[in-house]
Amino acid sequence: MDENANNDNNEIDFGIHLNSLTESAASESADSGAGEDAPAASSETQPEETPDSYEAPDADPQKTENPGIDQVSGDIEGIKRQLKELKDSFEAKLKYDEHKNKVIDDLHQSLQDYRDGLLKKYLQRIFTDVIKIVDDARKLAGYYWNQPFCEENNKKLLQYLEEMAQELEDMFAWEGVETFNTEGEALDPTRQRVINKIETDDPEKNKKIAERLRPGYEWDGKIIRPEIVSIYIYNQENTLDSNEET
Repeated sequence: MDENANNDNNEIDFGIHLNSLTESAASESADSGAGEDAPAASSETQPEETPDSYEAPDADPQKTENPGIDQVSGDIEGIKRQLKELKDSFEAKLKYDEHKNKVIDDLHQSLQDYRDGLLKKYLQRIFTDVIKIVDDARKLAGYYWNQPFCEENNKKLLQYLEEMAQELEDMFAWEGVETFNTEGEALDPTRQRVINKIETDDPEKNKKIAERLRPGYEWDGKIIRPEIVSIYIYNQENTLDSNEET
């Protein structure tokens, strides 16, 4: 009797529970239907919220915060490389210039030494010839000091002076120095020098060569000493005076 009563009670409870579930399902169905009739929420007015802890799969925090740092770093490295190349090129140029200047200085010094040696060689040869002439002149003078003064000895001395001058000119010729006398009677100021003027009443002789006193000397196409001459100078006053006298 008690067991049957308990069963009846359980069946009553189960029935009540089933009814409550059915009502709950009906209310949810009604709510869902009402939701379908309602307009969908706009994505602009209700944006999705992203959790604060969300991160992109391949995001780089440094690139996200400083997007141009890699480019700036690359530019700096390029500038450093160019500066280093410029420095190396400048140092190489300095070394090249230093070497070139040293070579030029050495060549200049060698050329200068060669010129000095060549000049000393020529001068030494000239000095030797002059010393020989000086020795001969002193030897001859010492000899004639003990000789009586006579016409014959005077002629010998004059002849020796002519020979000495000829020896000096021969010595010059060995070194390329040549004597010259300008041709013609007209004065050539580029090759002749006037040291004496002789007046004349003949106008045709004006500035013509009167006398050739000493020859000129020329070396390697350059005049060392021009020819020494005397010329005629026409004097009109003397001509007038002579005409008046006649």
